[in-house]
Amino acid sequence: MATIESFRKLLKYLIVYSKVPGVEMWTAPGKFKPASYYVSFHIIVYFVSTVWTLKKYSDDPIHMMKVLITLGTAVQLYIKFFVGHSKSKEVIVFSNKIEQEVFEQNKNRTAGETVLLKQTGYILWFFFRFVTALATIVVLAFGLYPLFAYNVNGVVMPLFLYELPFYDWSTTIGYVVNMMFQVNLLVIGTIGAMLFDFLYFMYAMYTMVKADIFIIHLGELEKMLNDPLTMKKNQSSVREKWVQCMFEHQQTTNFLNSIEDIFGLMCLAQVSMGVFTICDAMLLVALTDWYPTYSFLLVMFIELSLYFLIGHLIEQKIDAMYNKIISMPWFKLPVKEQKEFRFLMSRQQCPMMLTAYGFHPMNFEAYMSVYNSS
Repeated sequence: MATIESFRKLLKYLIVYSKVPGVEMWTAPGKFKPASYYVSFHIIVYFVSTVWTLKKYSDDPIHMMKVLITLGTAVQLYIKFFVGHSKSKEVIVFSNKIEQEVFEQNKNRTAGETVLLKQTGYILWFFFRFVTALATIVVLAFGLYPLFAYNVNGVVMPLFLYELPFYDWSTTIGYVVNMMFQVNLLVIGTIGAMLFDFLYFMYAMYTMVKADIFIIHLGELEKMLNDPLTMKKNQSSVREKWVQCMFEHQQTTNFLNSIEDIFGLMCLAQVSMGVFTICDAMLLVALTDWYPTYSFLLVMFIELSLYFLIGHLIEQKIDAMYNKIISMPWFKLPVKEQKEFRFLMSRQQCPMMLTAYGFHPMNFEAYMSVYNSS
């Protein structure tokens, strides 16, 4: 699983997933395909229908809250849709960086690097299968809701409570048409969420791998500096290892900057719309016994927690890089390398973290503040 073929196989799945919502970041970067217009049409119909339904039931606050339970998810997915189009070239560049700077550049890797890449490969494949299985269960759970409502309460219900303008689901034809629109949105939205969430997770994992490789090589340099024989007879190898560490630190920094550039706005959309959905769902839990609320609450809680967890892990990895740098016996380096070490320290002290488009960091402190506010 640590091979470049394994990474490319994962990319093939993501390329297939990207065709469904019309965000073909790898095969047609920045271009709107027929699927893109199809999704945009459905989203526009959804927004118009939601406004229409809210106006129709303006005297029933509980029903309005039930209608709005899907709004946060729809908004954040459509924002991710446009970010995916606008950042498609950056996504391709990042994928190429992973191939070249994680796999091809480290062909003669040590046992520690091999174990690290194998573990990352296993984690990615496990998470990919887990997300696929979870998404399938969620779709089935939502799909069975109308049948559950009919068997328990004896009423005919759609998947979601928004209604098409002038064509509600009180008639047989109206019900069928509304269900067709809603099933389309459910399937496309689920695949879109899987695409962007797994892409975020995969890129973050390989960013942390790049940081770990830097830490491993810095540890090798530290051993060389603590070996008097190596310092006396083989200074060229010390210089070579130092240059490698400097180069990999620069690459790791570029990885961190790239992931922030691609996913910063997505994180902001995820957090803001996630808080909106959770607040709405918590009110519905307190005021009603509408069981779909728990499904929305659980899905949004897991998704939001995942985004913050990854941001926290990246922050910890940055701290580990800093701790490894300051613990290194830099004073044993030759004079030229000591001067270069100051540049390394200066760059490492500049803030490097994943943020929600610069508004707040994606870490556990922000996570707790978000949930306290919701």
